[in-house]
Amino acid sequence: MNVTITQLITYPVKSCAGIQLEHSAIDYHGLQWDRQWVVVDELGQMLTQRTLPQMVLVQPSLSDQGLHLNAPHMPELTLSLAMPHTSATRVQIWDDVTWGADQGEAAADWWTHYLKQPCRLLRVHTQAQRGLNQTWVRKWLQADTVPAHTAGLAQTTFGFADGFPFLICNEASLTELNILINEQGAAPVGMDRFRPNIVIQGLEAYDEDHLLSLGNASLQFAKLKNCTRCPMPNVDPSNGVMGLQPALALRDSRRTIEGITFGVNAALYDAEPNATLEVGQGLQAVFNF
Repeated sequence: MNVTITQLITYPVKSCAGIQLEHSAIDYHGLQWDRQWVVVDELGQMLTQRTLPQMVLVQPSLSDQGLHLNAPHMPELTLSLAMPHTSATRVQIWDDVTWGADQGEAAADWWTHYLKQPCRLLRVHTQAQRGLNQTWVRKWLQADTVPAHTAGLAQTTFGFADGFPFLICNEASLTELNILINEQGAAPVGMDRFRPNIVIQGLEAYDEDHLLSLGNASLQFAKLKNCTRCPMPNVDPSNGVMGLQPALALRDSRRTIEGITFGVNAALYDAEPNATLEVGQGLQAVFNF
């Protein structure tokens, strides 16, 4: 079945707003610049919208000069895109331990002032080698129709994303969910609530649950698991306020043995050098019913 990419979004700083792209370089690490920076507390624990919903109001942008961060009532913070030569700092991302490069006192002061607690900004360190959870890789490889060339899964390392380099969402699934949200007396929510990297159309609602792979002649994604959801989609990206939806509708319609799910987690299992994705591009969906 053919599907079409309708949105590409990269999130340079974990838990901050995304940047809509028309096209992007792509490799085994993810979309270009995705989750390459993370804000941590004094113990090196990641900070996210789950406890600090105002993080969604930090809007990144990219230029030849660097990464620019803007937030309400804050001066612009600009960070060089050149990799700093600093020692590695331990970072805790859920159960994973990885390594970050500290971005200096000006960045730490900016974030400390904005979040009103001591914190620092780190970038993925050159020594970081955070790979996929092999439980999900092995489960995918056990499918009856897995392709022969899957070496890319072993090459996959990624930055500060929760657990996978790509999150893919389906427009039809959001339409279906918003029907239920409307029936429950609330306003529809946008796809930005779910923070996907790739949005597709062409599937029926929740057909993505049954994907095996998605790709074209130059790259192939393995759909490794259905994405389980925390309350973070309840944060309204326009104002940073935590509400009740879409969690209520998801609870009533998307409760599975895995948890409450929406969207799918993926990684590249095969890709040509210098591969790209762009809005409007077609992909071939293969299912594992």
